[in-house]
Amino acid sequence: MLFRSEVRRLNAELEHRVRERTAALELANQNLSALHAELEQRVEDRTRELREAQAALLTSARQAGMAEIATNVLHNVGNVLNSLNVAVGMASRRLRQSRLPGLGKSVGLLDEHALELPRFLSEDPRGRLLPDYLRRLDDSLQQEHTEMQVELGHMARSIDHLKDIVATQQSYAGAPHMVAPTSVQAMVDDALRMNADLQSSPHIDVEQDIAPLPDLPLDRHRTLQVLVNLISNAKQALEAPEAAGKLLRIRAWRQQEGALWLSVEDQGDGIAPENLAKIFAHGFTTREHGHGFGLHSCALAARAMGGELLAHSEGPGRGATFTLVLPMPSEEAA
Repeated sequence: MLFRSEVRRLNAELEHRVRERTAALELANQNLSALHAELEQRVEDRTRELREAQAALLTSARQAGMAEIATNVLHNVGNVLNSLNVAVGMASRRLRQSRLPGLGKSVGLLDEHALELPRFLSEDPRGRLLPDYLRRLDDSLQQEHTEMQVELGHMARSIDHLKDIVATQQSYAGAPHMVAPTSVQAMVDDALRMNADLQSSPHIDVEQDIAPLPDLPLDRHRTLQVLVNLISNAKQALEAPEAAGKLLRIRAWRQQEGALWLSVEDQGDGIAPENLAKIFAHGFTTREHGHGFGLHSCALAARAMGGELLAHSEGPGRGATFTLVLPMPSEEAA
């Protein structure tokens, strides 16, 4: 009897412990379920926050890209507008100095003596001088006309370049490049003209070393954009107090009929070694009033053409060389 009583007691105690353990496990399971639900909610909230942050970053990146393109467009447009402003100023000065009013005075003299024109031309001192004056006036007006045609041609090319600057931005959205046979020499001449105040600067001697080249298949607008910017930067470097000399040299050549190399060398204030690695970064500049858009824009244009833009300098006060390397189609390189 004692043994059975002990067994019953032990069974009761075991059942009690099992009930307690079961209750504890059920409570732990409830807590785990609640914790799991809380974690799921947190993960859901965090995922939503990350998606919202990603959308915001995409929007910011898109806006930054649009702003960068707009900045590059405005920078390049500004270079061309400067050359247009100089060309318009030269044309206005020629018009102010024109000898055209002399023609009106001559016609007035002829009208005044219309009834006695033979006597006026043969006997009057003013009349005897008039035919020779009209011949010289004709030569002068013909020269003015030729010069104005040249200036208008320059303005027309600058305006075309402005239109190309705007139109070419479509390429960033997938439009094809505008490649056409291009004279390298003519393109270099245009780039120098678009830096119109370069020729009149007493601080700069310009030298060209352009190899005889056939017309090459180039994206003329982008290549011209790079040249204009590089020449403008070289001009600034040569006008700096730390400039080593006055020479700006533009070179163009092909290596074994392969890639086209275009370089702009200057004896300006040079580039520190620590700046060479970041010279093409957006917004980076060492100029007091610089914005850091030009070289970045040039690097983008070079990559868009499948080429590269290289920078070299021996250091401050030792000048710099920027070289645009453009691959030619395989059939052209053959």
